[in-house]
Amino acid sequence: MSASKGQAGSLSLRLAPCILPLALLLATLSVLGAEIAWPDKFYNPAPTPPDQPSDLILPLPCGGAMAFRPVEIPGGGWLDDRPVELGHSDAERGYKEGRRLSHLAGAFTTKGGATRRYYLGKYEVTRDQYAALMEPDCPKPNMRGRLPMTGASWFEAVDLTRRYTEWLLGEAPDALPKEDRASGFLRLPTEEEWEFAARGGLAVDAADFLAPRFPMPEGDLARYAWYESSGSAEGVLHPVGLLKPNPLGLHDILGNASELTLTPFHLDRRGRDHGQAGGFVSRGGDLLTPDSQLGSAVRQEHNYFDPGTGRAKTMDSLGFRLVVTAPVIVSPERLDAIKQSWTGLPQLGGEVGTDATLALQQLQELSIQTQDDAVRARLEIIQRNMEQSQSAINEARARTLRALLRTGAFMGKRVVTDAQRAEVIRSLQKLAKSRFEELSEGAKGVAGGDALVDEARSSLATKQVKWDEALREIETSLANSLSYYGDMTVGVGVDYTESEAEAQLPVVEAELQAKNNIYLIPYARLFVAHLRAYRGDQAVDKARWREDLMRIDPANQP
Repeated sequence: MSASKGQAGSLSLRLAPCILPLALLLATLSVLGAEIAWPDKFYNPAPTPPDQPSDLILPLPCGGAMAFRPVEIPGGGWLDDRPVELGHSDAERGYKEGRRLSHLAGAFTTKGGATRRYYLGKYEVTRDQYAALMEPDCPKPNMRGRLPMTGASWFEAVDLTRRYTEWLLGEAPDALPKEDRASGFLRLPTEEEWEFAARGGLAVDAADFLAPRFPMPEGDLARYAWYESSGSAEGVLHPVGLLKPNPLGLHDILGNASELTLTPFHLDRRGRDHGQAGGFVSRGGDLLTPDSQLGSAVRQEHNYFDPGTGRAKTMDSLGFRLVVTAPVIVSPERLDAIKQSWTGLPQLGGEVGTDATLALQQLQELSIQTQDDAVRARLEIIQRNMEQSQSAINEARARTLRALLRTGAFMGKRVVTDAQRAEVIRSLQKLAKSRFEELSEGAKGVAGGDALVDEARSSLATKQVKWDEALREIETSLANSLSYYGDMTVGVGVDYTESEAEAQLPVVEAELQAKNNIYLIPYARLFVAHLRAYRGDQAVDKARWREDLMRIDPANQP
């Protein structure tokens, strides 16, 4: 694609009447450059349902567009990131796909600041979208152009991200999301970004996240992926967006075309990357991959170059999708905040004056005071190792606290559910007794009335026995639920500070929101309030806690 096309030159000259005055023509070109004229089916054939986060739609040259899905990650602090377990435990492929712990954070702060996100292409980049950016003539969108773009080298894919970002900055700067004062940009996804989203991100629970493939409610893999089978791909590429999406709304994330990623290949060395950086990596499998080998952890190394042709490597089954992200340091103010956050990382539990913090301070003082360079170097290594260990402990402590807050919310809801069930039984008992009394009164002086009353009395007695038994079970469950809730409040209140709980509450709310468990958010907030009250007066008041829980109005939930 020439630079003049980035200014909508060739397309706009065909669209604008030649008789327009030059000034009016130039004004028209500026507008047409960012206008989306393609029908939806050629860039977003499967619109996201209104009950899910909306798509990000970015314009393309030639009147085209590209759709992206938000991928949210809890964490409001500038150095917050989420530990994610990637890979799988297949020993045969462990040398390149073994289980490993990585960390991931989003680039764009969401409303409320509890989560950050990046955006991943909802579909693989299509032939028409590629042509709109890379070819001198604009494509006429059609179903063949909706096939994933394959046959491009890694370098050409990277160049496309450059051209696309430059075009957006020049023609549609407001379309790009911003972080602070910095505009976002496009690139290929890292392997961590790709796999986290492919597995379903926060939209799935921990067990489903670690499964070989994301949950498929329809049950049949062929409804979600094109793979090597007579009942699926049959050896040919298919237009994007024809099949069901994964839980984050991403289509064709497995199969069809395998997908380029940004970072070079590394072997797995039992949980960490081996030191040698190799070729580029493709993810997700393709139309020639058997169903038994199709999964979220599948990765393949490729040489950047083809020795046979002497040119950059290309493959007819290799495509790509893009990610929208932002710089890390987006302003001087952000840099100051990052520095401040970094300074606090070594502090165990955030408590100044702990033994570990004092030990670190003493190590630092000793390394400054010593005149022996060798001793100073060894002290600095010990200090760095302690800081890393404490940071890991902090992360584990925060993860545990979030799990406890979720459990506290669940137990609070369980208390309310048990109390409501008990109230339903009592209401049934009261209603049945009232109707029996009405029947008895109406049967007086009526032929056969005594027999009818006796039958009703016997039936009521049988029901009352069952109701009493059910009520005892429910009340036992309620007592246990309230007891567990109290134990949780005391235990968490002893082990964690108020500031720690307050800091993790927005993250927990974001996690519950992502998993569509919004109904638990008020219970999580109340649990933290009860933690605060307990730490304040050291008093256990389960009766009061139950009253507070029962006052939660479902109609006012987020």
